[in-house]
Amino acid sequence: MTGLRVRFVGTGNAFHADGRGAQAIWFEMDDLCFVVDLGPTAMAALERMQLSPERLEACFITHLHGDHIAGWPFLLLHFAYLSRRTRPFLLCGPDGTAERLEALADLCYKGSLGSAERSYPLLTSDLPVAPATGLATLPGVSLDTIPMDHDVTSIGYRFHLAGRIIGVSGDTRWCSGLEDLARGCDLLILECTTLQPSPAAHIALSEVRERVERLDCKRILLTHLDDRVAGKLEAEPVAKVSAAYDGLTLEV
Repeated sequence: MTGLRVRFVGTGNAFHADGRGAQAIWFEMDDLCFVVDLGPTAMAALERMQLSPERLEACFITHLHGDHIAGWPFLLLHFAYLSRRTRPFLLCGPDGTAERLEALADLCYKGSLGSAERSYPLLTSDLPVAPATGLATLPGVSLDTIPMDHDVTSIGYRFHLAGRIIGVSGDTRWCSGLEDLARGCDLLILECTTLQPSPAAHIALSEVRERVERLDCKRILLTHLDDRVAGKLEAEPVAKVSAAYDGLTLEV
């Protein structure tokens, strides 16, 4: 069975609480690498972790909030001026992703990172925010999508690769879609932003504790969190749940 490695490049919230970086999750399977979300601190974190952006074949975006997409112009900058990329790159995300990220790159570096200036094909796939199964994306990878309850652009992903199923919630409240996302996963990467429920559209650790049996998966890694959430979980463990941290690497 092909090996699969998951690296947590950034595990924090939009405020970078306790110095955690913005969300970015690196997947590596033989020579295939891709990233889920690319927050504003992602490129610096990749440098610290000695992960070359040039190895990436794709970026999957869970939703169009800045703490999940603002690293995009700097990835393009790397491709243009450091690695001089020539092979294709795939960008997948909810409807509007390609337009939003092109506009963001142009706002940051007008006239420098657009399609006319690229030396490589940028392939884009805007996905409806709707349930779908078996989407073909990269060689050896298929994808299911399930809408999440956070923003109108929020999608949860189920990646089928290397004989495993890895779920990534992105940002969400607890919702029925989350339970569908978790079903049968070898690993669920689940946002958990607060200790107790709040008006914000996020999951609380208390909800995970009370409802974990609804998540029919083998293992859960919490992300989009701060040290208070991680510390509380360590002090009062929940079966099959642990907290991710920047730099954590898993063999799945």
